[in-house]
Formats: sequence, structure tokens, C-alpha cells
Amino acid sequence: MLYALLFLPALAAITFILLRPRHKPRVLAEAAAPPATITGDIDPLAALDALLVELESTTVRIGGADELDDQAVTDLEQLAEKLEAAAASLERVA
Repeated sequence: MLYALLFLPALAAITFILLRPRHKPRVLAEAAAPPATITGDIDPLAALDALLVELESTTVRIGGADELDDQAVTDLEQLAEKLEAAAASLERVA
């Protein structure tokens, strides 16, 4: 009888654990990152290739002249801006 009293606290603890009301576990909601979106050209390498072809045609066109006129300088500056934008988009891809 004395041994039965020694097991009574363990039996009470097991009964309490098995019969206690079940609560849903609380999960903290983590802020999900927004889905990735692709802006600009779908294939940045093709866009870069097109810009390089345009740059090549511009430099060939002004290659025969001794000096660059204002229009040629403006064209080259615009192409430089486009190439920088394409390079920045390629950095995001890599």
C-alpha cells in the first residue's frame, strides 16, 4: 500500500497532462517579403546586346569625322546612360 502512494503523484501528473484541454499553439506571424518582380526587359542580355549594336553603329558613323559634333556627343551620352541602366539590371540578376 505504501508503494502505491509513492506512484500516486506520478499518476496524477500523467492524468493531468493527458486530460488537460488542448490549445492551439500560438504562432507569431512573420512579415513575408513581397514577391520578386522583374522590371524592364525580360532578357537583360539581349537588351545589352542591342545597346552594344547601337553603340557600335554610332561609333562607326562618327568614326570618319575628325571631331564630334553636338548630336554625336548627345547620342553617345544617351547610350552611356542606357548601358549603365542595363549594367545595373544585370547586377540584380547575378
